[in-house]
Amino acid sequence: MALSRRDFLKVGGSACIVAGAGAVLAGCSPNGGQSNDAKPAEGGADASVVGYEPVSFDKETDILIIGTGYAGLAAAMAPALAGKKIVLAEKQQMMGGDSAGSCCFMFANGTQLQLDAGIPTTIDEYWESVKDTQTAGFDQYDWYPEWVKGKTYANTKFVDSAINDFGAKFQKPATDEELPRLASSVILPGDGIGTGGINILTPIAAKLEELGAEFVYNSRAIALIKDPEGAVIGARFEDTEKGTITDIKAAATVLATGGFADNGEMVQRYIPDWANYAQLVHGCMGEGHKLGVAAGGALSGMDSSFTYCNLMGDIPNCTTWGYWTPIVLVLPNGKRFIKEDQSHDAAIAAVEAGYREWWSIFDQKAFDARCIAASVESNIKTHEDAYVTANTLDELAAGMDVPAETLKATFARYDELVAAGEDTDFEKKAWLNSLEPPYHALRLNVCRYKTSGGFMVGPNNQVLDKEDKEIPGLYAAGAVTTLSYASVSTCMATGYYVGETLAAL
Repeated sequence: MALSRRDFLKVGGSACIVAGAGAVLAGCSPNGGQSNDAKPAEGGADASVVGYEPVSFDKETDILIIGTGYAGLAAAMAPALAGKKIVLAEKQQMMGGDSAGSCCFMFANGTQLQLDAGIPTTIDEYWESVKDTQTAGFDQYDWYPEWVKGKTYANTKFVDSAINDFGAKFQKPATDEELPRLASSVILPGDGIGTGGINILTPIAAKLEELGAEFVYNSRAIALIKDPEGAVIGARFEDTEKGTITDIKAAATVLATGGFADNGEMVQRYIPDWANYAQLVHGCMGEGHKLGVAAGGALSGMDSSFTYCNLMGDIPNCTTWGYWTPIVLVLPNGKRFIKEDQSHDAAIAAVEAGYREWWSIFDQKAFDARCIAASVESNIKTHEDAYVTANTLDELAAGMDVPAETLKATFARYDELVAAGEDTDFEKKAWLNSLEPPYHALRLNVCRYKTSGGFMVGPNNQVLDKEDKEIPGLYAAGAVTTLSYASVSTCMATGYYVGETLAAL
């Protein structure tokens, strides 16, 4: 039975569900527990579900995953191969969330793809080299070292399974010449930076459906449903088009809902310095954070200082080009302001210099770079109003509306550093090369991008409460977890690791 929105509101709305998205406390009654006049739930064995409204489960599944980005799809992979019944719920009309627009600059080690390319490092060797730093700072959790090891290995397993079991396409790993310093650890989707949607997400989703997983679209989660013992046993959804209410029962429920960067109220509360910037990726409203808190989960790291995820240029793929090709980044005053081989930090550096925009200047070498060529071409086509090309620096400066003499002085100084073989101004290490005409430039505006605070999960990947106890039946992966840094790699790794746990249930 699906309740209409009107009928649903007659009996109190989502805030009365014990784990409703709008709830702050653990229950709806004044004492935070079950109301004395709560009606029994329809559905026999679940007659004692906490909450005022009756719960009538319209659908039952082994695993319910809320969100269909990298974390959500990764969480479904191992269970689907194990024959589990899976429902993936998405509030938008299509899968992918903010992952669809990600550059998909992914870190992994010891994948078969890398071994086949002659990169010798195995995942065991990589773990031995990083385990001390990876496990530091969480001494209060005796299980944490083993958990973070599992997450680290999960990244490698994800790539191998995505290729072999789900038909995802990854590019042949970059050489040291193509990607100085990072080649042994970076993997890109098949057509390079920015193509993860078509090369990774789409084939994984198609295979999941072939394996029996059900995708439910236009379905916004408005409450988690708990039994009297405190276990999460499903979720309530509102159809974003019809307004109808649907309850789905699940043995395991996974929050893979992303961050909260598009929720102005939450940004103002947790990261107020970024509140007056436009949001780049829409739809990251923090619903999963609210649902988890209402179910008893404890948030941490919400004011994370991992700033390059919080602020980004409005052409996010462009911020990675400096890893792959020579670029020169300048402010509206025509002056260089940052080392370009780690240009993820450009947005925060521009803000610190007193600006809300900057220019990325490149040459033909960017169009010829295998790993970013598709991204360069596509972003020029989709941002024609921010694109300038010219044969001379004077013409380029005019098109960019920056002082010509300053820009020419910037390039003269940059060429001096190139000739000397050392960037003593900003310590750029890779791609310290001069640019040749014709010059190309794209203007980037500072935007809010992603957030990295959320829930800590326990040894079984279940959400922890304020007493560091796992909430039965409630799992989390991706940017809704703390320490995620909104990283594609972490989203995939935590998602796949959750999936391994669920496959074994």
